[in-house]
Amino acid sequence: MPSPTVAEQLVAGGRDLIASEGTGDLSVRRLTEASGRSTMCVYSHFGNRKRLLAEVYRSCAADLTGALAAAGPGFARAYAAYAETASRHFLFLFAADLDGLGVDPGLRLDLADAVTDLAAASLEGAARDAALAFWLPLHAAVWLDTVQRLAGEPGRFPTAALIAP
Repeated sequence: MPSPTVAEQLVAGGRDLIASEGTGDLSVRRLTEASGRSTMCVYSHFGNRKRLLAEVYRSCAADLTGALAAAGPGFARAYAAYAETASRHFLFLFAADLDGLGVDPGLRLDLADAVTDLAAASLEGAARDAALAFWLPLHAAVWLDTVQRLAGEPGRFPTAALIAP
């Protein structure tokens, strides 16, 4: 397998930084430290920090949608599993202040479209309205479960019954 490109290393470093520390400090300095690259690499490969963060967002979104596509009728379990194993990525995708990070908030709407379509497929081609009605309560329960786990208070709210199919 070929070595990752510098751009791939920067995206991986951004993902690692978010996974370990969240989105609190996504400065160019911190992003490049996490990837083991120089700050100049961000500018030469992405033009600016915002474009790098957009690629990190797309990479995390691709992981989620890939897991959901592979899950078929196990959509709910796969959605909850992604949030459990990639908690901070899940919050980056659905709760981070993208505008404040300089990332186009439209990326989140694109992700919501993709997740809704995958929910519809998991429900054997259900209409988008039905898929949205299925996904939104699941999302709320998974989001709350994720927040309480990261806060060190798992089980504070009884979300398990809402997440389990």
